[in-house]
Amino acid sequence: MLTGLFIWEGKSEIFIAESLKQVAATLFISVGLVIAVIYLFLGSARATLIPAVTVPVSLISAFIVLNALGFSINLLTLLALILAIGLVVDDAIVVLENVYHRIENGGDPLAAAFLGTRQVAFAVIATTLVLVAVFVPISFLDGDLGKLFTEFAITLAVAVCFSSFVALTLSPMIASKVLKG
Repeated sequence: MLTGLFIWEGKSEIFIAESLKQVAATLFISVGLVIAVIYLFLGSARATLIPAVTVPVSLISAFIVLNALGFSINLLTLLALILAIGLVVDDAIVVLENVYHRIENGGDPLAAAFLGTRQVAFAVIATTLVLVAVFVPISFLDGDLGKLFTEFAITLAVAVCFSSFVALTLSPMIASKVLKG
């Protein structure tokens, strides 16, 4: 009887380890695909660099908060990060497009970054608050389901908040230095 238990434990450990490997691989593949699609539509490696930087910065920031809150890296938190990749790049693309448009119209890159970001800041903050308002209530669920999805919801909300902060601070700064008129 005990032998069967140990064999089952070995199989479940292998299953969990393999699942984590697959989710981590999916995380890297999705980052690569997002960057490739951005490059395909923007057509500029310099412009692609800006939203491409926001993805790892936002995800690493989310990992730091997860560690501070004592959450573990499990299938649900990694799934939340995979879902967050598409969300975290949106704010940076909105800011980048507005700054790029101002530079194309003959604006100074530094002034274009400042004015372009100021023009869309409310929209970026509003979309972030809407996403946080969607995901945070999930963390208040009761019972076992609540315990499972608390880490998922907080991970998504934190990643989206950091992406908004990065889109309003780091992205315009990089745009002012990298994009040319």
